[in-house]
Amino acid sequence: MLRNRLDERTADLLGNVGFRRLYAGHAVSEVGDELYFVAAMWLVYSLSGSTALTGVAGFLARAPGALGFLFGPLVDRAPLGRLLVGSELLQAAVVLAVPVAAALDALTVPVVLAVVPLLATLKRISDPAQNAAVPRLVADRNLVRANSLTATSDRAIGALARAGGGAIIAAVGAVTLFAVNAVTFLASTLVFAAIAVPRTDKGGSPSAREYVDDIAEGIGIVRHSALAHMVAGAALATFFMGLTTAVLPAFAATFGGAGTYGLLLAAMTAGMLCGSLLASWLETVPLGLVTSAGFVAGAACWAAAVLSGSPLAVVVLFGLAFVPVGSYNVLVSAALQSGVPEETLGRVTATTGSLVSTVGPLGILLGGVLGDVVGSTLVIGGSAVGFALIAAYWFLVPTLRQFPAIDALERNAFAV
Repeated sequence: MLRNRLDERTADLLGNVGFRRLYAGHAVSEVGDELYFVAAMWLVYSLSGSTALTGVAGFLARAPGALGFLFGPLVDRAPLGRLLVGSELLQAAVVLAVPVAAALDALTVPVVLAVVPLLATLKRISDPAQNAAVPRLVADRNLVRANSLTATSDRAIGALARAGGGAIIAAVGAVTLFAVNAVTFLASTLVFAAIAVPRTDKGGSPSAREYVDDIAEGIGIVRHSALAHMVAGAALATFFMGLTTAVLPAFAATFGGAGTYGLLLAAMTAGMLCGSLLASWLETVPLGLVTSAGFVAGAACWAAAVLSGSPLAVVVLFGLAFVPVGSYNVLVSAALQSGVPEETLGRVTATTGSLVSTVGPLGILLGGVLGDVVGSTLVIGGSAVGFALIAAYWFLVPTLRQFPAIDALERNAFAV
C-alpha cells in the first residue's frame, strides 16, 4: 500500500511540467555550487599551502548566508521565474573571473577570495527562490516526495560532481573546473527560463516600511515557533561541519591528494543521498525521534571513521555519518513548506538560512586556524562531537522531542 502511494506521488510529480523543470534546473544549479566550492577550496590550498587561508575561503563561501534574511521580502514579492534566471546568469558571469585571471597570468589567492563571497551572495537569492517555488507548483500532499526527489538527485549528482571535481583538478587543474562551472550555471539559466511560477497576491517592490515589516514578520515566525529550536540545532551541525570543511583538503592530502579529497566529499554527499531516499519512508515517524536516533548513529560513524586508520574505512564511515543529515534536510524542508504560510515562505527560508549561516562560517574560520595549530585529523575527530550534541539537543528540548511526524503536521502550523 505504502509503495503504491509513493509510486503514485512520483508519477504525479513527474507529470507536473513546472515541477519537472524546477527539479531539473535545481539539480544542474546544484552541480555548479558543488564544483565551485570544491575548486575554490582546493585552489586556495594549492596556491597558499595554508589551512588557515583555506578556512578563510570556506568562511567567505558561507558568511554571506548571514545576510540572506535581507533578500527574503524581495523573494516573496518578485516574479520567481525572472529571479531564478537572473541569479543563475550572474553566477555564470562571476565564476568566469577565475579562468580569465589565470589566462592573464593574474590569478592569486585574493582573486579567488573575491569571487567566492560574490557567488555565495547570489546563492542566498537563488536558494530561497527555488524553495519558495516548490509549494506554488506542487500539491501539499506531495511536498515530502517533492523534496525527497529533489534532494536525492542533488545528492547523487553532487556526489558525482565532487568526485569528478577532484578528478578534474588532478587531471587538468582547478582553473578548468571553474570554466566547467560557468557552463552549468548557463544550463540552469536556460531551464529556469522555461518555468512559469504562479505569483502571490503581494507583488512589486515593497516600500521601505513594507520591507522592514516583511523582515520582522519572517523573524517573528521563526522566533515564536518550534523553528527557533530547529534553527539552534541546525546551527550546531553547521558549526562542527564547518570545522571539518576547513581542514578536509589537508586531511585528504595525508591519504593521497586531490583524488582523495574528491572521494571524501563524494562520500559525504552519497551519505546524504541515502538519507534523502529514506526520508519518504520516515514521514510517518515523529521527527523528534528520527533526529535524535539518527544523529547518535551519525556521531558514532564519524568518530569511527577517524579512529579506523584505513583510507577505505574512512571514506565509507564518513559517508555513513551523513545519512541522517540527508533525511533531516528533506523532512525539515517539507515541514517548512507545509507549516509556514506560502506568502511568507521566501523570507522565513531566508531568515532560517541567515541564522544558521551566522554560525557556520565561524566554524570554518576556526577550523582553519586549529588545523594549522593541532592538525587536521584532531579537528575532524573533534567535529564528531557536533552530531552527538544535536541528538542531545533534540532529546532534551520538549518542543523538539515531541515534534510530530511530517504527515501529521498541520497546515500553517508555524503561523503567528
